Amino acid sequence: MSDSNDPISFKPFHSAVNRIPVLRETAQTDSNKGELPPELFSDGQPPSHDHLDPDRWSGSIDLEMTVRTPLVFGEQKNGHVKLPIVGGKPIVPPTMVKGMISRAYETLTCSRFRVFGDMNNAGAFRRDVDDRRRRLTYRADPASALQLVPLRVTGKNTDGSLRAVLLRGDVLVQGDYKEDGITYRTMYAAALQDTANNGHAQLVLHGGIERLRNLTKHEQEIRCDMSLCLHNGGRGTARYSYWQVTHIYDTGGRRLEAFRIRDNVRVVDTMENKTGYVFRTTAVGDEPNQLFAHKHDERVFFDVSEHPEEVVLSNAVCEGYKLVVDSYIREREGDGQHRANRATAEHATELKCGSLAYAVVHRNTQTGKVAVHEVVPILIGRHAYAASPYSLAKEQGVLPLASAEQSSAADRLFGYVVPEVREAPQGGDVAARGQVIVSAVDTSGALIRKEPARLVPLLSPKPNSARRFLTDAQGKTPQSQSPSHQRRPLKRSEHFVPGQLLGVAAYPVHRDILDAPGMPRSATVLPVEDGVDQANDDVRLTADAWVAAGSVLRCRLSFNNVSGAELGALLWVLTPENLVPAGARGSVGYLRMGLGKPLGLGVLEVRVAPAGLRVRKNSHFAEQYTALTGCLGCVDPVVDPGEFELPEASALAKTPWVKAMQRAAYGYDDGSPVRHMRLKENRENNRIDFETGEPKRGKGIAPRDLFGPESTKPLHITEHKKNHGGQRNYGRTSYRGRRR
Repeated sequence: MSDSNDPISFKPFHSAVNRIPVLRETAQTDSNKGELPPELFSDGQPPSHDHLDPDRWSGSIDLEMTVRTPLVFGEQKNGHVKLPIVGGKPIVPPTMVKGMISRAYETLTCSRFRVFGDMNNAGAFRRDVDDRRRRLTYRADPASALQLVPLRVTGKNTDGSLRAVLLRGDVLVQGDYKEDGITYRTMYAAALQDTANNGHAQLVLHGGIERLRNLTKHEQEIRCDMSLCLHNGGRGTARYSYWQVTHIYDTGGRRLEAFRIRDNVRVVDTMENKTGYVFRTTAVGDEPNQLFAHKHDERVFFDVSEHPEEVVLSNAVCEGYKLVVDSYIREREGDGQHRANRATAEHATELKCGSLAYAVVHRNTQTGKVAVHEVVPILIGRHAYAASPYSLAKEQGVLPLASAEQSSAADRLFGYVVPEVREAPQGGDVAARGQVIVSAVDTSGALIRKEPARLVPLLSPKPNSARRFLTDAQGKTPQSQSPSHQRRPLKRSEHFVPGQLLGVAAYPVHRDILDAPGMPRSATVLPVEDGVDQANDDVRLTADAWVAAGSVLRCRLSFNNVSGAELGALLWVLTPENLVPAGARGSVGYLRMGLGKPLGLGVLEVRVAPAGLRVRKNSHFAEQYTALTGCLGCVDPVVDPGEFELPEASALAKTPWVKAMQRAAYGYDDGSPVRHMRLKENRENNRIDFETGEPKRGKGIAPRDLFGPESTKPLHITEHKKNHGGQRNYGRTSYRGRRR
């Protein structure tokens, strides 16, 4: 059962971080067919500022923004957020308001990411250009180690690729160990204990551990005897067998007993005088348990086949290896808490002749040939995804524009800065001002609460967690399309592959804290995990003061030279009644601003003030200029916002991105909380099948799609019930199950 001090874990919930699909290709195809307005879903040059097009519109919109949950913003310094206050009232930067509205407009129009690196636009890819082009890495589940094949690099080809041999132990010759109808997967590499007593054997070598290490240096060729052991006596679901080194032959050919396997370890076979290569992951001078607490073995790679399989490591595979090692180096140097492994300590990012590593391989069922998809430096560690965020964004067409003609709807209305300027740029190929200006924000109706609130850690979602940020071409959660399987959650290695799309990060509204007085407990009280308070002041911010729910902020949004469709789309996102799912008509939805969006903070009801739309067609300004009776900036007539409808509104309401946008803006009203997955739930959700490497049944689930019939259904991670039965002492037994 769940810990009584943790009443939240393994209860139904809605994900606090989700994604809205960005289906630019679909939207542009539909606009070309006339089913969606081309002005909103096609790329093209922004209008110039040197004249007013007579068929376009100019004017202003008065906005009322009612704060529905605490609004936190300001300068962050020394773990505190300083709310800017002048004359007893907060100063709200107009750029915050413009950013809030432009993000909603960008989402509605499936525009390009105007900032590739902002969490609201590209799933927390807050990195420089080079990092965004780099493939991300992820930590593999320990059970996936059985899928890895040891290899040794044997040479280099003229095209830069490498030649290598796969070292599968005795598996290709003998197969996995079988007994009483049960198959025990056999580890390819042999275990070489690197401690005196902390392991499955006792060190008996004369000269002790120092002599052992001198006889078994990294990448050294050795001869040894081994015994086949069953993991945990063969009990439980994690059934596998492994070879344990017992004797080593010195350079003179003498057979030296190094280890005696303990009596409580079941030995089922032996093998003598086999050649292999020592593979050490512990850095020179370190003890194995310094790398991680329970490590006591290094490995010996070997293969008893007459002709071990030969493979080629492509340049892309070699580059992936370098990315993985580099990710370890950045992690170790970044936090200073993790111990460096051998590859990291030696900055061994390049594979060369004699290098040992592990390979992810695939055998073609028709040709029988084996291909290496990836090479990694350690058995249980990080892997590189197949594609980088940058490459997916480029294929999807959501990278920020590189020239003026690539301007999408949000670029044209709100302006842009080209992030990577081409040679000899001109005018709009560098930047454009846009057609919208936000005035100073009137905060006379704001209520400041000067009650310091220490927030739950505002950690950015990591893009390498993948499930929160990727969609398929229909905007849904990617799932396996293999004809041999029913649709199932993807393995970690199946994320970030060509064809997948990046979504816009979304933070569904927490309806249970709307208009509540004070700072909600969910934003300040840390969860209890495994009965332990998760306090960590280093990653927490304290809001010294904040704008309270019920506050009303006002400003004026001025616009020039916009089309009727653009004005209709802008007014649509500024109408809270539009920001609700079909089943919640009559309610309102919200926009988001400031810090703490995953915690439910910064929810604002944004609408056009009464008699707040003033607009005039640009052709009227020409007449006024000619007659010297008026000009741009003079008082314009009040117009009913209903006169500017969103073109093809009914068709847009059926699109996945608009439905998802509405769901996020409205939230959920089923009573289930909106929150992050707890650590225990995350561990449970990441459990995989020991044999296939696929998520176990009911695991590997992603946040619900924000559209479709499942959109309102909460997530529910079911807790695994452990078997607490004792272990048996098997002792020595006769060898059986296979013959040598």
